[in-house]
Amino acid sequence: IGGSSSDYINSVAETSYGGYIVGGYFNSSSIDLGNGVTLTNHGSTSYSDGMLIKYSTIGISEPVIKQATSIGGSSSDEINSVASTSDGGYIVSGYFASSIFLGNGVTLTSNGNTDGMVIKYDAEGNIEWGKAIGGSKDDYINSVVETSDGGYLVGGNFDSSSIDLGNGVTIKNNGSSDGMLIIYST
Repeated sequence: IGGSSSDYINSVAETSYGGYIVGGYFNSSSIDLGNGVTLTNHGSTSYSDGMLIKYSTIGISEPVIKQATSIGGSSSDEINSVASTSDGGYIVSGYFASSIFLGNGVTLTSNGNTDGMVIKYDAEGNIEWGKAIGGSKDDYINSVVETSDGGYLVGGNFDSSSIDLGNGVTIKNNGSSDGMLIIYST
């Protein structure tokens, strides 16, 4: 999986339908995934775009691309973690440094330099929701998993002095860069 520049896979997860979801990022202007499927970088090759690729393996000997999506704007945007969810969908996390339109009426806008992001997709690959997590400096989400009660545990690090998570919850930085764990319940 790659083009003429640096392209990376950061995470792979098996889906409930027997396929796989792959997450990473690419700096190439475009990536030809075969079978007429191409991902195109939204910015310039100086910046990365996140990539999600769904593969199906049902009844076949080789994985076939079911869906491919590039996630990005005019700056660097990356997917760091993907996880299958109990409803047949999947959840992804990473970071972005610009305004990105995800589809289905969902747009994320960075609050500072770089913000973390968490995006939930349904089983068909449609956006259910997206969340920006960040303050005035560089903030990253590196991992996401579904919890046993159907919520989500998100992990990352933040340089901002504080991040407003909504609902009256704010996390404060104790040094130059702090780790963060956030639990979202359903």
